[in-house]
Amino acid sequence: MNFSHYSDRPVALAVDLVNTSQMDGDQIATPDQLEAFLESYAEMWAGVATPPKAADLEKVRKLRSDLRTVLATRDEAVAADMINEILAEHGAAPRVSTHSGEPHLHFEPIGTSISSWLGAITAMGLATVIIENGVERFGVCGASSCEDVYIDTSRNRSRRHCSTTCSTREAVAAYRARQAE
Repeated sequence: MNFSHYSDRPVALAVDLVNTSQMDGDQIATPDQLEAFLESYAEMWAGVATPPKAADLEKVRKLRSDLRTVLATRDEAVAADMINEILAEHGAAPRVSTHSGEPHLHFEPIGTSISSWLGAITAMGLATVIIENGVERFGVCGASSCEDVYIDTSRNRSRRHCSTTCSTREAVAAYRARQAE
């Protein structure tokens, strides 16, 4: 599913960021871990935001919690309110960019901290999903041993797990439970 030219990577970034907080620990517990996480998205923020600093860590963790709230709710008003708070907090302002040869919108501030950039771009990505597809596309994994979030890109909005691994694990457990009866 193509959410839009602007939001594919920001949506993936939002989901990946939220999923750095897992049942077995925090994957961005240190500034070095935050920098390593952001490395795979460097083409998006290089030249736009300053590299991560220790001061960004707590702000990114708060953002991660706020994004989890958005992705876990089934209430569009709650999701919209939280998105609006994130956008305001991180200084999102529309601007036209032509860096790819074709005019398009960006909403992240330029020359700001990585946490402000991250807040603006992930909130705009999720805002696009809400506007185009509704909060029904947001989900939290249905596996008992997983709390990861996902965006449901299935045609019939039937996804219940964050990955094939979790889906298979749950199916095998259900099969074994039926066999044991």
